[in-house]
Amino acid sequence: MPLRRLPLLIALMLLTAAQAQALCNGRDMRPRLTPEAEAQLQAEVAQTPYAYGNHWIATRNGQQIHVIGTIHSTDPRLRGVMRDLRPVILSADAVLFEVTTGETEAHMDKLWRDRSLFMLKSKPYLPDMLTPPVWNYLADRMADDGFDADEVARMQPWFVGLFLDQSGCGRGLGLGKDLGLDDRIEKLARRSRIPIGSLEPSGASIRALAEQPIRDQAKILEYDLTSDMNSDDQVVTMAEAYFGERLAEGMLIQDWTMYGDLPVSRTEVQRLLDGFQHRLIDDRNKSWVPVIERTRGDVLVVAVGGAHLPGKNGLLNLLAERGFKMERAKF
Repeated sequence: MPLRRLPLLIALMLLTAAQAQALCNGRDMRPRLTPEAEAQLQAEVAQTPYAYGNHWIATRNGQQIHVIGTIHSTDPRLRGVMRDLRPVILSADAVLFEVTTGETEAHMDKLWRDRSLFMLKSKPYLPDMLTPPVWNYLADRMADDGFDADEVARMQPWFVGLFLDQSGCGRGLGLGKDLGLDDRIEKLARRSRIPIGSLEPSGASIRALAEQPIRDQAKILEYDLTSDMNSDDQVVTMAEAYFGERLAEGMLIQDWTMYGDLPVSRTEVQRLLDGFQHRLIDDRNKSWVPVIERTRGDVLVVAVGGAHLPGKNGLLNLLAERGFKMERAKF
């Protein structure tokens, strides 16, 4: 059984975190769409609020909030992006991130020290939820990383997924030290002594993953380990859509193609995707709005993963519903 990368987890985390880059064989899927699929894509994008743009200005009562969609993995194109965004950052009275780097590092240190945070407390354990071939393969693969089978059996599925990210595209979970856009913005703000803050407690995104029903986590792990889809294509499509400021296109294609080679219904795939979207994106967006509104300053910058911007429950639409006037800005 070939090792497969974890496409669902990675795709949903792509614009919320990064790993060291390696050889990438992926291609953007959008130019290869059939005319019918292209028409469907544009029709669905048209129904998506704020589908385009990585930099928007929200204005209300004289306050300006620059909402910037970031990519958390490194890319040489970010140098040009930062040149354009530098004056915006330097004009800010405060810059807000999902979580600041220091808080993230402290939480990850705690996670590695206290394994109870990612271990299953009771049955069902992984061998109870995965098919025997998949479990046997997984146990062997994790043994190569120094984990014995008994320990792996009690790991939460989402956590196992972190170890199995083998994408040659090198974009994913933000566990490395490559500088994504949010990292670069934070470094500039710190050097310029601009106040920075977090929109949520450290570990909120991890908790969102862990709160997914355990059997759904196991299903995703099973599907990811058995799918032969070229997930590098999905990662590249998302990244290219991001830099083209057309992220909603990549997200929709992600939905269409996920597990397309497996005997699982599109209804079930969409249910799993919706569960992640609800917990990892929508709920967190809603919790951020009051934090943004409480932050003082004539000019604020809010830098969050690009996947948080578009959609009905996207951060941009939520701010518009709170009475902010929205205007797309240069990225």
